[in-house]
Amino acid sequence: MTELSISTKDRFSSLKKAVWLTTASIVSIFTPVGHAHHAATVTYDTDQIIEVEGKITRLIWRNPHVRFTLDVTNDDNETVKWNIESIPVTRLTRVGVSSNLVAIGQTVRVAGFPSRLTDTDIYAVNLLLEDQREILLDTPVARWSDDTIGTGRDETPGALSADPSLGIFRVWSTDGNMLALGSMGDNPSFRLTNRARQDLAAWDPLSFENPFRGCAPKGMPIIMEQPNPMEFLDRGDHILIRMEEYDTVRTIHMSNSPDQNIESSILGHSVGHWESGTLVIHTNRINWRYFNQRGLTQSNAIEIDERFTPSEDGSRLYYEISATDPSTFIEPAVITKTWLWVPGDEVLPFDCTEG
Repeated sequence: MTELSISTKDRFSSLKKAVWLTTASIVSIFTPVGHAHHAATVTYDTDQIIEVEGKITRLIWRNPHVRFTLDVTNDDNETVKWNIESIPVTRLTRVGVSSNLVAIGQTVRVAGFPSRLTDTDIYAVNLLLEDQREILLDTPVARWSDDTIGTGRDETPGALSADPSLGIFRVWSTDGNMLALGSMGDNPSFRLTNRARQDLAAWDPLSFENPFRGCAPKGMPIIMEQPNPMEFLDRGDHILIRMEEYDTVRTIHMSNSPDQNIESSILGHSVGHWESGTLVIHTNRINWRYFNQRGLTQSNAIEIDERFTPSEDGSRLYYEISATDPSTFIEPAVITKTWLWVPGDEVLPFDCTEG
């Protein structure tokens, strides 16, 4: 094992019997966090994996993230409380992990990403139970055991074919990939203005009042990163896009109406029309400040164009988003993603709980 840096040694010296740091070369065998997009990549150091073992003394099985507290005994025989966080309950349900697997009083081992903000917070990706079964929370790669629970990734292959007459108005599920707005790093295809690059260079997530934590609603376009199912509902003169995350509902007006008296909002004002089976949406009047979670800001002048196109067999929904903002981009930023039709999938209540 590569020797730790002095700062890292100091940070964990009092817990060396309970915590093991793993070098970035070992971390690379793990699939990166794909869906813990709100706050995780900002708040936690995803270039390191640490382990901690202790007794569960507090457990909250609620969205936006499962959370529990471990009592860990250090070298001085003192009890140190570690705060553990992982993926949302709705996603855990889909990857085959239920609340009856863990309980207060159990002694467990956790592997995950250390916090950038505190010495005793972890974002968990693997969890080892007392009976040596291993729960894959947010990675498909086992760390300790061949006896695993869960898939670690919401990668349902979807229906291979479907009745095309179903159209767009149904529930669509993620294909397992994030919308690449740059939350996992700067998107190299973006051509940024000098102002945008300065904002990125000056951004400090450790001192930043993070808008991606907790249960506050998220704005456009970043809400479209959400990896949970979404549903299109036909309401005649408007279409609703109902998303699981934060129980978000977008309204798409299907008639061009003057918008000079329409107030700005974090989701903006959206007007749609059909082009040969493709739902085309134009959104402006967005007053949400952030394009992604790495400090790339956007101005109130940003305009978003989206295209949702069902595949010929009805099994896929192809998505393209184009962002234009003279304050941020030299040319439009274009990103694509695919959604799947998974029969039986539902948009579940997110029921987010702070704290």
